[in-house]
Order: sequence, then C-alpha cells, then structure tokens
Amino acid sequence: MTSLRLLLLDDNPDDRLLALRELRRQFETVDVTEVNDREGFEAALEQPAFDIVITDYQMQWTTGMEVLQRVKTRWPRMPVIMFTATGTQEIAVQAMKSGLDDYVIKSPRHYLRLSVAVRSCLDRNEVRLRAVRSETRLQALLEHARMGLFRLSLDGTLLDANRSMRNVLALDETAALDDARHPLLDAARELAAGLAARGDTAEREVVAPCDPTRGDCYYALKVVRVPVNGHDAIDGLVDDTTSLRHADLALHALNRDLERRVEQRTQQLQDANETLEAFAYSVSHDLREPVRTLQGYARALHEDFNAGRLDDAPLFLERMADVAGRVEGMVTDLLAYSTLSRAELARTGVRLEEIVDEACGYLAYDTSFQQARVTREGEPWPAVRAHAGTLGQVLVNLLSNAAKFIAADTRAEITLAARREGDRVRMEVRDNGIGIAERDHARIFEVFQRLHGQERYPGTGIGLALARKGVERMDGAMGVVSEAGAGARFWFELPATDEAGAIT
Repeated sequence: MTSLRLLLLDDNPDDRLLALRELRRQFETVDVTEVNDREGFEAALEQPAFDIVITDYQMQWTTGMEVLQRVKTRWPRMPVIMFTATGTQEIAVQAMKSGLDDYVIKSPRHYLRLSVAVRSCLDRNEVRLRAVRSETRLQALLEHARMGLFRLSLDGTLLDANRSMRNVLALDETAALDDARHPLLDAARELAAGLAARGDTAEREVVAPCDPTRGDCYYALKVVRVPVNGHDAIDGLVDDTTSLRHADLALHALNRDLERRVEQRTQQLQDANETLEAFAYSVSHDLREPVRTLQGYARALHEDFNAGRLDDAPLFLERMADVAGRVEGMVTDLLAYSTLSRAELARTGVRLEEIVDEACGYLAYDTSFQQARVTREGEPWPAVRAHAGTLGQVLVNLLSNAAKFIAADTRAEITLAARREGDRVRMEVRDNGIGIAERDHARIFEVFQRLHGQERYPGTGIGLALARKGVERMDGAMGVVSEAGAGARFWFELPATDEAGAIT
C-alpha cells in the first residue's frame, strides 16, 4: 500500500506532527484526519471508513480505551494502534482483549516502529478479513463437530443441520427440518436479514429455555452469507456456552461481593490513595510530555541536519522554544501550588473592592483581559477574613480564565458580585464564555487538568487548582455552576468580618 487514509487522535500537536513525519517517510501519500477534541472525534465517526486509526491513550477529553470502543462499534474490523507514553502493561493487555491491534511506546527511539506497526496491522487485517469469510463455510463440512452447524435458505427455511445441531433442536434423525422451532433459529433468521452481501457475518448470544435442572441455556450463534449452487444461503455455527456462562456469572457474583466487602472496609484509605496517585500521575505525565517533545524535535533536527534538510528547522526550533517556555510555566505553577499547600497564611480583614482593583491592575497588560467588559454589582461589598496576597491570586486566575475561555469573535462580559450569607461572604465571577459540561466540574480543579487543546486555549492547567487550594487554605470553599456553551459562574465563600484594613 503506497497511500494511507489515517484517523489520528492526539491532543498534543507536536506528537501528531512527529508521528505524521514518520508515516510520510514510509507512505507516498497520507490522507490524515487529525482530532484533538471530542467534537472532532464525533465528526470523524461520521466519515467513511479509514484504513487505520492511531490514538493516544491519555488525552484531556477522553482515553484511548473509549476511542477503541467507539471505533470498534462504528467499524468492527478497523485496525487500531495505541501510540502513547502513559500506558502500562496492564492497560496494553486490557486493550488487546478489547480489540486493539498494536501498542507502540511514544518516545523518540520508538517513532520508527510506528510505520512498521501500521503496515503489520494492515497486512493482518487483510488476512483476518479473508479468514472471516471462509471460517464458517469450512466448519459446515464437519458433520460430527462438537459445535452445531446448520444452513438456512434466505427465506429462513432450515435446510441442513449436523448431529450436534439436531441435539440442540431436540430433533431425531428422521424429523423434518422445516418443522423445527427454536429460539436459536429465530435469532439466526433475524441476523440473516441483515446480511446483504456474500461474506457478511453476524454474531449474537442467545438465551433459550433448558430442562429444569440446568435453568436457561446460553449459545454463541454465528451466521454468514455464502454462495451455494448458484444462489445464496446462510451458514450458521452454534456453541453451547451454558457451563462457561454459569461459571462466569458465579465468578462475577463472587467478585462483586468481595469488592463490596473490601470497599466497605477500606473506602477511606482507598480514597486517600486514589487522590495521591491521581496527583502523582498527573504531575508525572504532564511534566514528562514536554521533555519527550523536546527530545523528539532534537532527534528530528539531528536527522535533518545530517541529511542536509533544513526546511523544517525554523519551525522545530520555534516549537522547542514554545515547549521550553511551557515547561517553565508548569514548574513555576507547580512550585506555587506546593508552597501554597504548606505555607502559613496570616489572615486579616480584607476589602474585596481593593483586592479586585489589585487583580485588574495585574491583568492590565493581558491582551484577552484588555478586551473584556468588567461589571461590578452590589458595591460596597462585605469584608472577608483572608490572606490578601492569596485572595488576589485567586481573583487573578478567575478573571483571567473568564476573559480567555470565550468563543471566537466574542467579547468577554465579566460580572463580579458579593453578598453576605450568615457568617460567610459569597463572591461570584460570572462570564459569557464557552462554559463547562457538568461531568467536568470536579476535574477542572485538579492539577494539570485541561479540557481543551493547547493550540486553542494555552495555559498550564493549574490555575483553578491554585485558586481552590488558596480558598481552602483560608477556610473557604469554591465551586462552579455551568453547562457547555452557556457561560460559567465561579463562586467562592470566605469567613466574613466586620473589620477590614487597607491592603499594604
């Protein structure tokens, strides 16, 4: 194959660029559909079939396992390769069981293997397609096979059945086949109606009544449309999986019971461990990613330099500088988060109006914020007991996000309001931005968690985590009310106070 129709899913533009670079060195033409967000993925699923799908495992908006499931549902025979640096051996085994065709480590020295894996998957898929078309037809020759084999006409008449199939249907050797009645035959006729072309196959598990001592019986049913003496018919294969199914159900029931008992006794410890592991994984993944990208570009520059090809050098150097700057920002924010988690915060009475003034002054040179319209409601506002510097950083992050996360060609409208509720003061920052789906409300306050690609909305993904941590360190709480496409209302509550001094 000299051309390749490729669906490439990765929210890192640099990884996509480096992967495509290797593939274009091995294929004459690469017709690629690049996806870096959920909307693009949904649109790609509506396109005609690709030759192959390559997906990262850990993306901001989904995982490779979800992509694998959706692709196999849309195109059951589509080869899928995971190209990632964050997976584990266990994930690879699980993915292979779910239909993954290959798994390639994402690192500079493994990029060369990607083209080999693609060619291998395409070759295996062609062999697999040929085997599927002939497998059931060949098995029909085995009259004494343990599995039941049968043939239907296109109108659903039972034409032939081997000994095992007659036993399943409770037919003796002299019984007429066209009088047979059984849920398996009903299911086979239903599946056969959807087989439009020769070689089309379909599978289903069928549950049918058995004798009282066994309960329900379970059968794996497979049918294929085949040519027979100048016309088409349906060949079928039936395997009695009752014993395995009952054992599997019993095992699942036992596992669920054990899991429930373990969860009841260790829930608190498990929650703490999961929180720690999630934080460690997020930090490790997001800090390794730009380093790996720099290594990839350095290797590409080295190879191009040795080959005398310097056309891409300015682009690669510019990308390397951008990535290095992003690393510096991530480390700076992470140190700030770590310091905030440990520092002692001296709290005093603070006027919210003065803190907002300071935050707006800090953002005066931010291009997005300069274009925003900021409105204050209900002034004068109640005073709060807080650490002035930390509260200022909280508002800087909220105002910066409100100005940045807006639709194209839309002017940001930001409204601030505060009111006293008992012994607390609740402040809200409302915007007209792109909004946040309810399923992501908790996630956005975690370290390095981003909902959108770096190309569209740059940042380190730690601002809201810093904001919430700061509010919590001041005995407050923070949350969000939002839905996708309808703006957002971020709020925080802090202890109220009747005394407030000037900010120094």
